[in-house]
Amino acid sequence: MAEAKRLTEFVTAVRDHSASLPPGQGKTEIEEWLAFTNAHLQQLTKAASAPKLPPPPHPSAQILSRTSPP
Repeated sequence: MAEAKRLTEFVTAVRDHSASLPPGQGKTEIEEWLAFTNAHLQQLTKAASAPKLPPPPHPSAQILSRTSPP
């Protein structure tokens, strides 16, 4: 979750800087980058808050011997 916090702070700083720029001077590119980064941040936050599933069980030796090729 620390990564999401750092990314949020960085995006906020870039957004604040972009707002102070006059039209042109790469402002459109910054706004496009902000939209992309915001979408990534939302996915990162969603993944970090998703419930953690237990690892799948390992098959027993008996099951593996039945599924192994001859």
